[in-house]
Amino acid sequence: MPREQEFLTLEQGETTQNQAICDLIDQAKAIFFDHDDTLVEAMKAKWAQHKYIARKFYGKKLTDEELRLHWGAPLSSLLKLLYGTHHLDIAMSYNIAIRDRFPKLLFKDTLSTLKSFRKLGKKVGLVTATSLSSLQNDFDTLGISKQLFDYIQTEDDTIFHKPDPRVFEPALQWLAKHQIQPFEVVYVGDHLKDLIAAKGAGLHFVGVSTGVISAAEFAKHRAFHVPRLGCLLYLNEIKG
Repeated sequence: MPREQEFLTLEQGETTQNQAICDLIDQAKAIFFDHDDTLVEAMKAKWAQHKYIARKFYGKKLTDEELRLHWGAPLSSLLKLLYGTHHLDIAMSYNIAIRDRFPKLLFKDTLSTLKSFRKLGKKVGLVTATSLSSLQNDFDTLGISKQLFDYIQTEDDTIFHKPDPRVFEPALQWLAKHQIQPFEVVYVGDHLKDLIAAKGAGLHFVGVSTGVISAAEFAKHRAFHVPRLGCLLYLNEIKG
């Protein structure tokens, strides 16, 4: 069975959720995305990278539990928390020096999803907790064009971060200039922090279980969810 169809046969009641997601996407004027583990596979490689740096330069053995606890925090805060250091510049230099040894991967349906939503006339945006320099490196190494996005916001653009809903204030200001209200936006993310922030800002939310949060966890929090980005396109296709 194609992975895009997996969620269509999970359990009784999924049809209602699928229809609701389909309606949200259809009615939305803008689709905004998280970056790590939503558009690109980051967790596996970057957890290994952080464990390596913590052990080699800080004499610390990071556990999966620690990484899970802090995963999704802004990059600058994440490095301080994981390594137990206040010297951010040094910690960042370690990460930059070896990041090519622990590369992120582009999900196979990322580019087609972004292109398809643009063709449908949706505004496409990115709101991420990673830094601008890290995001640019991902774009360069993974072949993601900035032209696929109408709006890009990184850690550098706000003092607020998920799960704080105020993280979306710059995006909401941009959306307002384009006559788009919060209820006309769907935010797609892989973490409960994404859910809390988006809902708090008045946006709709759809989770993707390609990160640390499982489909069961999203369901527990009564959040619409799909296994991966491509499912959003599949839903739109079968409705059409």
